[in-house]
Amino acid sequence: MWDFDDSKEFVLIHRFKIPSVFTWGDKDPSKREEIRRNALKNFPEKSPKCKWYAFYIEVERNPLERPLDIENVPKLIIDAFSSNQIDRDESRYGKMGLYPDDDLEYVRAFQIEGKFSDDARNNTEVWIFGKK
Repeated sequence: MWDFDDSKEFVLIHRFKIPSVFTWGDKDPSKREEIRRNALKNFPEKSPKCKWYAFYIEVERNPLERPLDIENVPKLIIDAFSSNQIDRDESRYGKMGLYPDDDLEYVRAFQIEGKFSDDARNNTEVWIFGKK
């Protein structure tokens, strides 16, 4: 198991929040664009050189809403930072590509955790790490 907090192995590229929870499915381009929009604040102008990338994702879900398939959450987030996907989406956030594609060569790990929120809100927090 990877220890993303190990600063000898990983560098934190970016951390951001999305005030909702998105799952893979219909309307993916608009969801990816919303993820990029939420990640824009303090997004690095230039990412450090990394061997590959990893994601840590925390989801808070309103318990009164429809059931959530948590395994469908990472796909949109990981795709949102693929240069190839940004081009296909004709995104207005063209400079947010961290890697060409979301395959194993560029993205090797993700961890996701979920819980029900106490205040009926939806929230996703994302950490993007680069392998030194």
